[in-house]
Amino acid sequence: MQQIGPRVGMRLIHMTHTEHRGSDTYHHYRIQTAWVDRPPEGVRTGSLRCATCGDMVGFRLRSRARAEARRGLWLAIGLIAAAALAVLIVITARMISSGSGDESRTLVPAALAVVALIPSVILLPGEDGVSLIRLRGSGPHAFKPMKIRAAWSKPAATDRPVRAEIVFHDSDPPAAPAPPAP
Repeated sequence: MQQIGPRVGMRLIHMTHTEHRGSDTYHHYRIQTAWVDRPPEGVRTGSLRCATCGDMVGFRLRSRARAEARRGLWLAIGLIAAAALAVLIVITARMISSGSGDESRTLVPAALAVVALIPSVILLPGEDGVSLIRLRGSGPHAFKPMKIRAAWSKPAATDRPVRAEIVFHDSDPPAAPAPPAP
């Protein structure tokens, strides 16, 4: 899992092309990293210029507290779904062993638990508090690769060494209050 700190390395992904070899699909990326200070609270929006194509890509940057809360939400959803699925499996096994014939009543709740578990398992490891403003219409851009685990196990050689052009859509957030004097 990525650490959530006061600064974030926004990894802008530009998918250059997709290659099909037999039954395998390979996605080729260009990745640039722009380091930005998180807002002390709330959310900031802005745009980052893609070093590959020159487009401005809108992003949403959450404060450290909001990013951690969002990660906690995905973790809670995953844990609750896994626990519910385990309980439903035990209940179904007992119904089958008792021969009651009511085991089909646990099918829908088990399916809902699986539906909740899948996105939490996929989204939890990559949650860093940075996301696209628009999910559709962002073209070949993303702030996370399509297959996060594959990108982690087989990272590209290096990020593109470019100066990041970032424009925030709001004014600078107020500075964090100074700690009280002892």
